[in-house]
Amino acid sequence: MEKLVCIWQFSDNRKINLKLEPKPALLPERYGQCKKKWNMKQLMFFILSITFFQVYIGFSKKVNKPITDNQPAKVLGIYEYKYDYNTKDLTENHYIKLEETNGKISGIYYGTSDDFDEAREGYLPGFFKAKMLDINITDSKISFKIKVNDSDVYDKAITPFKNPKNNKQWTIGLRNYERSYFGKISENKILVETKDFDKRIFIKLNNH
Repeated sequence: MEKLVCIWQFSDNRKINLKLEPKPALLPERYGQCKKKWNMKQLMFFILSITFFQVYIGFSKKVNKPITDNQPAKVLGIYEYKYDYNTKDLTENHYIKLEETNGKISGIYYGTSDDFDEAREGYLPGFFKAKMLDINITDSKISFKIKVNDSDVYDKAITPFKNPKNNKQWTIGLRNYERSYFGKISENKILVETKDFDKRIFIKLNNH
């Protein structure tokens, strides 16, 4: 165990060891410092612990740095969620595009009809782009809503990079027309959650 050694010191430099029994009856006019005696192993463990903590905190801030109110520009850009079950013929990735309009952040969401459908069986999904409503970004949190109509959904994928010509409207029809989303946002990633779906990780595309 570590030992505490406290030395009380009078003005004339006389010292009292507080480990004496019984304790001294006289209190000194001033006292010196109370020191901890550490062995070498304890000292090395302490130094390594502090070093590791500083490195971890620095790395965490760099990779997942939260967004503050005076740093809105850092979240602007295009984020991509890669769908787990894409095929050679069908890509169902989602995108979030955040822009600044009149000093405020606005956004467009690119997704599939599955967000507004029930269990899809026997037919292909539709694709849409829609304005993100009621966007709220505070520190490291984000929330928004999306409203779509049947006329907003098309047969071919719509992304921030392409909007195919002669893209016909999706004729299956939606089951729902509004959905709320929430999650966490950093300078390079958005984690989005919405009811009845797994979490989606959107990664910021550095070249956009």
